[in-house]
Amino acid sequence: MPIDLLEKLAELPIPPAPAPQTFDREVNKRINSRLIAGQVTDLLLRGFVFGIIHFTWAALGVVRYTFTGKLETPKNNRDGRDM
Repeated sequence: MPIDLLEKLAELPIPPAPAPQTFDREVNKRINSRLIAGQVTDLLLRGFVFGIIHFTWAALGVVRYTFTGKLETPKNNRDGRDM
């Protein structure tokens, strides 16, 4: 005689629900630690690389200006002024 799954589950005791403050605190602790880890990883992988690339372009522009005496403007300069 097969036992119906719902009948079997109906006989199991139900554990009490956690207190709302404890539940919220645990959820926040888990989520916040993962968010911080994700943001630090994003900063290290994208932010610092972006900053280093742009700093290198600026430093190369200073070196180029030192040796040539000309300030080269980007080709997509939209304001129309000559530098």
